[in-house]
Amino acid sequence: MLPNKLPSNTNQQELSDIYVANRRQRFKSEVNRMTGGAMRELLGDRANRDDLSFLLSYLYALFWLQHNVHQEYHSRLLSTFKKTPRAFLMELLENSSSGEEFVQGYIEYWIAAPAESPVQRQQLLRLLAQHHGDTEALVAEVMAIWKNLHLFSRTDAVAFSEIGRSERDRYGEMLGDADLQRLALVDALPDTNRKTTKFTKLGIIPAMGCPQTCRHCMFIWRPPKSRNQDPESLYRLVDGHTQSVLFTGGDLTRHMEHFYHAICSMRNIRTFAILLNGDFATSSENTHRVLRCMAKALRERPGSWPKAHVLLQISFDEFHQEVIADKHGVLKERIPIEKIANIVEAAPAYKEIQLALLHKQNSLNFSMELFNKGVFARLVKRLGERGEQLQVLSSAPSAREKSNPVQPGQKGRLIKDATFVLTRHPDYPIMLTSSTIDAFGRAELLEAGESVHEKDFLAEVLRRDSSPGEGFDTDLMLWFNGWATLFSAVHISLGNLHEDGAEKILERQRKDPLSRALHNFDRSLLDYYSEVRDDLDDRISMASSPHHLFHMLTESAEVRLHMTRRLIEKAVA
Repeated sequence: MLPNKLPSNTNQQELSDIYVANRRQRFKSEVNRMTGGAMRELLGDRANRDDLSFLLSYLYALFWLQHNVHQEYHSRLLSTFKKTPRAFLMELLENSSSGEEFVQGYIEYWIAAPAESPVQRQQLLRLLAQHHGDTEALVAEVMAIWKNLHLFSRTDAVAFSEIGRSERDRYGEMLGDADLQRLALVDALPDTNRKTTKFTKLGIIPAMGCPQTCRHCMFIWRPPKSRNQDPESLYRLVDGHTQSVLFTGGDLTRHMEHFYHAICSMRNIRTFAILLNGDFATSSENTHRVLRCMAKALRERPGSWPKAHVLLQISFDEFHQEVIADKHGVLKERIPIEKIANIVEAAPAYKEIQLALLHKQNSLNFSMELFNKGVFARLVKRLGERGEQLQVLSSAPSAREKSNPVQPGQKGRLIKDATFVLTRHPDYPIMLTSSTIDAFGRAELLEAGESVHEKDFLAEVLRRDSSPGEGFDTDLMLWFNGWATLFSAVHISLGNLHEDGAEKILERQRKDPLSRALHNFDRSLLDYYSEVRDDLDDRISMASSPHHLFHMLTESAEVRLHMTRRLIEKAVA
């Protein structure tokens, strides 16, 4: 057996620069968030919370470092901040092996500090006076308060496992007794619009799964793969009701044969979109092999069929290309930028394939820094090393202003879409399109400063009497196992295609009052939710967008059944 290839020192140095810069920005954002009022809010109505909040903010910073950054990189991360008036805190963070040790060092520093020190010294002395000068008692109280906050009380692995179990339970309810009762109510409604249903697009999920464990992924638990791998009835439904289809389901690298077969068998489809994470592009040769297969499938379509093309969507952002450390401190990219460079360099040879890089919005989107820093800059650098030059042709702003996650109070229309080319292929534009991350799945654990949220849009939706024109995507997502779900809510099923048949699924899609209410962000759903659950305010507080809120409100099959009953009652009243 050949030995594993060890990472080169040059590669490790390059990755360490990226790793430290990313973690440093996250560290800074979290400290600023905590000292800017977040810790004070966490302390609730404690009488001495103003005196405690600064100390506990930096105790948070200690545990954040231990939780998110390998010990080998602590000193380098903190070095930048050692040139500031808070240098002593950086020394404490670097050298403290426990929370108790950090708090003890913090107390000793301010006791010895001159009287004209910043306000933090007076805060500490007041806290100490409450314990009659007993430093051990103060350390014990601070640590007791910290433990009651339940922060960093579990590893990511444990947290992901818990979220995964919750997802498994949610899928387990799908088409159970409550869902079947709900669909029976829908079936009993009159079908007043029997014209052939046409969709802007339909989705197909051959299998739900991905070998990566990206921190922002909305899916953790993967439903078992269907034994039924004969998707012809599904293809017929799609081919008869849309001109655009999206193949998705995590990463489909291991299921490409279904995509090629669909291209050759679906006459009416003009756009075959597929979402991949780029893992297939292990070399230039393998990248061309996959793209050639796509192009070959397109060319094998009968000449009498409408001309079609492939929209190849590749995930490309600070999460898919994140640099991570193993337990020994050895660094690697989750999905190497090298693979994305392989795809960008190869794609112009295939005019029937449109390449689009899908990016998750962060603070860089608020300026042209999007193209000069972060993952895009890394791509430019890697392509430059190959002799390629990249030129941004255009960029387009978001439809509405959004809040900058690392600069509270700052809003703007961020860069949402862009087009660029390799200069030696000026006639082959490549798209970059960005979107927000909703806080469910693994993304529930992301820090506030890591991505752009839509809380402002949520507030607008909750203020208005009617939909602001952007709602839930209720087009159909069709699974190989037979499930027919909604695009934006794959926990809401309209039945099993293999058992119910296409006409029944389409009829339910036309008639389902819950789907219509979700599409319009119908606020009556909040009232109906409150009739059976008592945590609406908590849900609203947790929600990162209106889509996330309405997703959470419908995750229980019993709640979906109740909402459907009430919507029907409202319609006939």
